[in-house]
Amino acid sequence: MKLVVITSSKRDDDEVIAIIKMMEAGLETVHLRKPRFTTRELSDYIKSIPEHFHNRLIIHSHHNLARKFDLKGIHYTGVHLKKPFKIWWNNKLLGLKKSKLIHTMSYRRVSDVYKKEKIETDYCFLGTLFHNITGGLYSGFYEETVMAVNQKSGRKIIARGGVNEKSVESAYKLGFYGIALYGYLWKSANPYGRYLEFLKLCKEKNIPIE
Repeated sequence: MKLVVITSSKRDDDEVIAIIKMMEAGLETVHLRKPRFTTRELSDYIKSIPEHFHNRLIIHSHHNLARKFDLKGIHYTGVHLKKPFKIWWNNKLLGLKKSKLIHTMSYRRVSDVYKKEKIETDYCFLGTLFHNITGGLYSGFYEETVMAVNQKSGRKIIARGGVNEKSVESAYKLGFYGIALYGYLWKSANPYGRYLEFLKLCKEKNIPIE
């Protein structure tokens, strides 16, 4: 399974340090989710990360920064999807030079994943899926329908929400393309240490992580 990390929504200087360490350890994809950041603040955040890691970053806001930095991709939120013209214009401005940018979006319900979108995405998130404490699926999600959407939707789906040491095995068995870590890491006193522990756990359970 693919492993991505989503940042916290808050400002935290220690977070940048942890993210850099994770990427040095092999993490390939980080989603920068900073909804309250201004364009300048997000730009400064990206600048605080070594330039050779910029091509592992996917931004959730201020998509125009993809013209300034050599990023991995952009994520479309519900706010973006309500402004199709703006999406079209931003994509036009990005031009052929940025044609290899990854495009992603999120869904809250299984049924939404089957919808035909005007925007093609490389993968999508589904969730919140799991209970943090029990590791079981939240009410409204059922093993049969989750397995079916992974097998039949034709979409690459990443499990989001409640992914931790208790739920990762379920995510693997349900056939997800990948998993996303965020609260599990950022609520810890040592996010980088927890990241390494998680990788070790997956290896012990024979869960392939890329």
